[in-house]
Amino acid sequence: MTGDKLRKLVADYKPSPQVLKKMVDIRVMGTVGPSASGKTTIMKALVKASPKIKLILDETSRPPRPNEVNGVDFLFRTKEEILEDLKNGELAQLAVGPNGDLYSTRLSSYPKNAVGLIPLMPAAVKEFRQLPLKSFQTAFIVPHSFEAWQEWLAKQAKAGNWNGEKLQSRLAEAKQSYEFALSDKEIHFVLNDEIDGAVRRLQQILGGQKPADEEQTRSIAKENYSQLLKLLNRSSNL
Repeated sequence: MTGDKLRKLVADYKPSPQVLKKMVDIRVMGTVGPSASGKTTIMKALVKASPKIKLILDETSRPPRPNEVNGVDFLFRTKEEILEDLKNGELAQLAVGPNGDLYSTRLSSYPKNAVGLIPLMPAAVKEFRQLPLKSFQTAFIVPHSFEAWQEWLAKQAKAGNWNGEKLQSRLAEAKQSYEFALSDKEIHFVLNDEIDGAVRRLQQILGGQKPADEEQTRSIAKENYSQLLKLLNRSSNL
């Protein structure tokens, strides 16, 4: 199946009426941000601090990264298995990642009587907003500086033994994430300066409040994006 055909198939997907009917009591918060921005670390800390918040186990067709455990970090499935669930309308949602990998969830992964947390790509945010959920909020995780993010990204690249092409794809993915967040009117900006502070900001959002430093964090996001564009421009000229 070609990439274009796969994207069209995913774009046209609709959950079955039975699945949609059961989604009306589900509450979700999605986190968006570039690779190595700290999404997973912050979400795990929030779950530890708040018993009424649970992680949603995402499914993916991509191979596991170093130290990722099946059934803990993701449910790793084949593309064929996910597409079979697509045919039957059994998926709650489905998105294509920047490298052509599939990301999906089923109703069984959503917690009952709790808010579900899940890391999302921009395309998946738009998809979640179309679902008949009880509530859906989105937070963009912003590294406190571009230099700090570059250090975090370098560590992730070393751990994953990334080649130059893979690193460039992560930078391109980060560009898309920033462009989405900076143009979106519903997303909240959460500064990742230290884990406890980021957790408190997410708790404020879940409680219906806007973090006091959100406008400052948006400015930091704009600066990070500007620095990212300069880096991508230098890379393209090499």
